[in-house]
Amino acid sequence: MEAVIIIFFLLVFALGVYLRSPSFKGAAGEARVERVLGRSLPADEYHSLRDITLPTIRGGTTQIDHVVVSRYGVFVVETKNMAGWIFGGPNQARWTQTLHRHKQQFQNPLRQNYKHVKVLQDLLGLRENQIFNVVAFVGDAIPKTPMPRNVVWSERQLAQFINSQRVAVLEGAEVNSIKRRIREAALKSNRSTRQAHIQNVKAAKLTPKQTASACPRCGANMVERTNKRSGDTFLGCSRFPQCRGTRPAG
Repeated sequence: MEAVIIIFFLLVFALGVYLRSPSFKGAAGEARVERVLGRSLPADEYHSLRDITLPTIRGGTTQIDHVVVSRYGVFVVETKNMAGWIFGGPNQARWTQTLHRHKQQFQNPLRQNYKHVKVLQDLLGLRENQIFNVVAFVGDAIPKTPMPRNVVWSERQLAQFINSQRVAVLEGAEVNSIKRRIREAALKSNRSTRQAHIQNVKAAKLTPKQTASACPRCGANMVERTNKRSGDTFLGCSRFPQCRGTRPAG
C-alpha cells in the first residue's frame, strides 16, 4: 500500500513539473492560438500552418510556431505563453519579464522571429510588403513599455491584427503555391526532428553569433562596403538588399 501511495505522489509531482515546463506552456499557447485563428479567420481566405521546422542556408534548422497564408500576406507568428510584466523595445537584444518580484531576461522575440521571416523570405522569394513579423503573447503578460503594433497581447488581438491587413499583395495562385512550397520544404513533424532542432539551438548558443563576419540581423556573412557619400567603409550583409544589416568596420 505504501508503495502505491509513493508512486501516486511521484506521478503527481512529475505531472506538476511538466505542466510548469516551458515545453508544455509553449505547446499550450500554440494550441490556443490555433483554436482562435480557426474561429476568427475565414477558412476560404486564410490558411494556417502550425509547428513548421525548416532547414536554413547555414545548415541548421528553424522552428516556426504559426504561418498564416492569405492574399493579404504571409504572417509569421511567434507565440509567447508568459505572465507578469514585460519590459522591452524593438531594438533591445533582451527583454525582461517581472513576475512575483522575480526578473528574468529573454531574447527579443521580434529578433527571434525575424530569423524565421528571413528563412521563409529566402524560400518563397517574398518582398518585404508580402510578409509580416508578428509576436503574440497569449498568457497574462502585460506590457510596461511602448510596443509596436505587431506585438499583440492575446489570441484575439492576433486575429484582429491579421484581419486589419486588407491590401491584397498575393494572387490566389501564389497563395496555393506558397502553402505547397512550405509543406514540401518542412521537415517531418516528429520526435527526431524536434530533437535535432534542439541540438541545433544548443550548438548555436555555444557559437558566438555577434562576430565581425556575422550579420547582426540574419546571421549571414558580412562584406566590406563603402559609403558613397562619406567614403567611409562599413560591413554590410552579403544578402543585401534582402537584408540590410550593417556594423562598423574595424
